[in-house]
Amino acid sequence: MQAKMIFWQALTPVHPGTGQDSSSVIDLPVAREAATGFPVIPASSLKGVLRDGRGLEKNDESEEAAIARRVFGYAGKKKKSDSEEEEDISQAAELTLTDARVLFLPVRSYAGTFAFLTCPLVLERLKRDQKALGLPELKASIPNPGQTDALLAQNTQIVHGDKVILEDIDLSAKVGGADALAQELGKLVFGEEAGYFVERFALVSNDVFAYFCEMGMEIIARVRLKSDTKTVERGGLWYEEAIPAETVFSSFAIGKSGFDEINRPYIQIGGQASVGRGLLRRLGVKYES
Repeated sequence: MQAKMIFWQALTPVHPGTGQDSSSVIDLPVAREAATGFPVIPASSLKGVLRDGRGLEKNDESEEAAIARRVFGYAGKKKKSDSEEEEDISQAAELTLTDARVLFLPVRSYAGTFAFLTCPLVLERLKRDQKALGLPELKASIPNPGQTDALLAQNTQIVHGDKVILEDIDLSAKVGGADALAQELGKLVFGEEAGYFVERFALVSNDVFAYFCEMGMEIIARVRLKSDTKTVERGGLWYEEAIPAETVFSSFAIGKSGFDEINRPYIQIGGQASVGRGLLRRLGVKYES
């Protein structure tokens, strides 16, 4: 059994919907983890996109369909060739995908345009999962910032005065307070693009991160027009929530084979593809066990 760690970055806002209406003012919210409330891309969405409909037709006996069923699994029956009886052709998937969790959340900053936020809880969970799957763990220590602190790299670009101003929250800038961590994460996730990340990196408290996971999502108003008058139909206004562009996710793939399926530079995931939502780039498969 092998395990690989994969990082994805949103190039456009992502709407991994919940498939149901919301009772709040947001008509179509994004999927969230039950315990933390952090946005998440469900593993089923990733699997569906990577499978791309292959091998779902029970009478498809092509080699491509056979590979897709072996890698992603299949549940169903089909008629035997020599009788009217049905045979079970279900098979378990060889490749297991995990949910793609938010690793770095982009938040508008007064200086440096935007910041990449993360928190101790997110990084500790990543480290725990790396250990459980036999992958190399983060080496840098994970400090615990105070409720009003932002721990930064040495060459940060998001400080104004002695503050980091994120939307309507001001935090005390601790320049160099997480330099080793920022450098390691930048190299791990972005490789040659690490500089772009490190100068925007900010480690904030779990509570501040949770606040921006709740309040920092993109809210998009959509309307449906009457074809003749080009005015909004009654009931034709709704609000969609989306995970903002630049967000970085981490996920894992576990199995004996089928890892070639994740070697795609780009994928489109979630709803509203026709209006440009959900374009992700794969930052790399960094480690494997």
